[in-house]
Amino acid sequence: MTPTLDKVSIIIPVLNEVRILEQTLSQLRSELGHHELIIVDGGSTDGSAHIAEKYGKVLISERGRAKQLNAGAAAASGNILIFLHADIRLEPGALTAVETALSSGYVGGGFRQKIDGKNILYRIIEIAGNIRGKYMKVFYGDSGIFLSRADFEKIGGFPEIPILEEMEFSTALRRLGKTTLVTPHIHISARRWETKGIVRTTANNWLITLLYFLKFSPAQLAKLYRHIR
Repeated sequence: MTPTLDKVSIIIPVLNEVRILEQTLSQLRSELGHHELIIVDGGSTDGSAHIAEKYGKVLISERGRAKQLNAGAAAASGNILIFLHADIRLEPGALTAVETALSSGYVGGGFRQKIDGKNILYRIIEIAGNIRGKYMKVFYGDSGIFLSRADFEKIGGFPEIPILEEMEFSTALRRLGKTTLVTPHIHISARRWETKGIVRTTANNWLITLLYFLKFSPAQLAKLYRHIR
């Protein structure tokens, strides 16, 4: 089926990402074509906004991922929105895969993950992330989140909560219809795991996800996240 939505706006929130941002945006540029890239800076002090200006539209927003994502969506001109983290890259054909998925009846979803590291534990994390997206229908920014602008507006944007705004958004998205994981893959930098340790970082993330499903509030989980980091 031929996609009916033909302009994509990619939205990336950043805060002091100078070490990775040039690499991310330069790789995205080759995929953009006539599509749009919006970088929403939450008050960086390291020159991130200056780098971003070379690649796309730059907005300055209040700090906070949900606020930055919503600001980017409000400024976007595309009929399709893709929300990404600052430390990823997309394989060729990713935007076409998104358009095809939406034109085929899915309301949104994310990309299958690959982590740019050789440790076998990364392969386990990838599998877990793909299971989370395919069966639990939960998408984080590191898997990418895509949907039509119309459905984003139906949801009302990302909730401005201290943590897990993407998980809450995923819950609202799957109420609208079927979601999916698409290929080509999204590649994620291993920097978070390398900085804090693979086992520790993954255990922390999985614990917070578990507690979310056990109905702990985002405010409670934000306190725990700050403690265990």
